Amino acid sequence: MPVQDYLPYFQLAAQIGIVVGTLFAGYQIIMAERGRREQAAIQTVTAFNTQEFRDAFAKIYTLPLGASAQHVRDAGADMEDAATTIMMTFEMMGVLVHSRMVPIETVDQAIGGFLRESWRRLEKYVAWKRAEVQSVRWGEWYQWLFEHLAVNPRRAIGAYEAFRSWQPEPYGQWLSHRLFKR
Repeated sequence: MPVQDYLPYFQLAAQIGIVVGTLFAGYQIIMAERGRREQAAIQTVTAFNTQEFRDAFAKIYTLPLGASAQHVRDAGADMEDAATTIMMTFEMMGVLVHSRMVPIETVDQAIGGFLRESWRRLEKYVAWKRAEVQSVRWGEWYQWLFEHLAVNPRRAIGAYEAFRSWQPEPYGQWLSHRLFKR
């Protein structure tokens, strides 16, 4: 059989190779993006585990719910510094969530309680600070993130209740979930 007779088969094999290569490249891009998102979520959540954040939150938590701006200010410079630390931390988190770099569900489950409790104590202080510095942008993403987390009805109860029936997946199902779903 002359070589020309095999040419259509070689062309078909080349086209199949291009399609398979394109599909594989697409899959690799999806997996790289998924990995990037997961890494960003892990880094973001672990960034909260700093002594500075824990100390600031502990100070803010001593404030009563609905504390006035004057109450925060009267508590001293340390309290105002703690309020700024909390606000700036959640400000950056709001930007990351809005940019879809970190899933809001991850933020809600990992630190949503801290955000809600701090906002409930600092809301009036943030409003006062906006007026004081004459900028509506002070704490804007902190408030935005609180408002978006506040609409999640599941968080009206603790994770111990909301996820009471949760069971770990067997390894094979976990692997297929990690590779093929989202």
